[in-house]
Amino acid sequence: MSFLSNIKFQYNLKILKDDITVGNLNSFFEKLQNHKNNKRLYTQLLFNLGLDAIKKTDENFFLSKITWLNSFLEDDLDYIEKFVKFYFQTHGEKFNINSYEEETLYELNQLQQIKEINFNDFVNFSYLYQYLILQKQKSNNIFLKNYLPYFSSPNQLNFSNTSMTRCFLYILDHPYRVYQKIKNNFDGDQNLARNIFLNLDDQKTIKNVNNVDVEINKKGWHTHANSWTGSNVLNVHRGKVILKSELITNTFDTLSSVVLHLIQSGVSIELNYETINGFISTNPISQDTVDINLSQKEKKFIDQYVSDIASSYNFDY
Repeated sequence: MSFLSNIKFQYNLKILKDDITVGNLNSFFEKLQNHKNNKRLYTQLLFNLGLDAIKKTDENFFLSKITWLNSFLEDDLDYIEKFVKFYFQTHGEKFNINSYEEETLYELNQLQQIKEINFNDFVNFSYLYQYLILQKQKSNNIFLKNYLPYFSSPNQLNFSNTSMTRCFLYILDHPYRVYQKIKNNFDGDQNLARNIFLNLDDQKTIKNVNNVDVEINKKGWHTHANSWTGSNVLNVHRGKVILKSELITNTFDTLSSVVLHLIQSGVSIELNYETINGFISTNPISQDTVDINLSQKEKKFIDQYVSDIASSYNFDY
């Protein structure tokens, strides 16, 4: 950093620190955004002070908020994603639903060239990533797909906070079905399926997004499911758990409850049963049949990790 650049940075850093100290957050974010054309200065100020400012925001601070679509397996979100896009488009609002990592990477690349994002980056900078995503959005209705677990870090940073999250949906499937699908994908390899399903060896899952390596560490089905279905997370972030079996066998009522949950959470949309029926008639849900062919030894091994949450949702064994 040049001498003059450093002086400019230190000067603006002090001004923005003072805004945080006196709780003038509107002034802080307005001044921060005024530096957006100076990418270097904007990035330095954001990553030095942004977390402290965002942690002090309240539920009503940001007009735009994120609605999260969460699942352990990516394809479990396909039907809900398609429904949400159809429903809003029918009522006059068209948008794409990208993944959290795609949107994050896009925003970071606007500031500087990114080579990789690891799980610790998501933990340490999740508030900043979501802030950047919110700043570019013109709509109040922002939907993102997410496969990361809900986390809380030692420095009081969570996956998200109430100023940036409107609500979330979590698709929950029977653990045997999830494990069987993973096992099928790897030609019946039990050891590999166990490691992916439970992440016992804490292996990184690297996803290449536009030639950038992004670590998506789901931390195992049991950790992932518990993180999103815990009562505190459900209450604080207006969460709704959707059982995959209910979505398949009781599609109309389940989709109706999704729309109602969005409305109750503040999403601008009306409940229209004709739209829901129209979607189902033109997009019948796949039964997604998976023949569960697990040995008693496999079930016993899996049960020691999943039995609590399986019992909570009355999964048949």
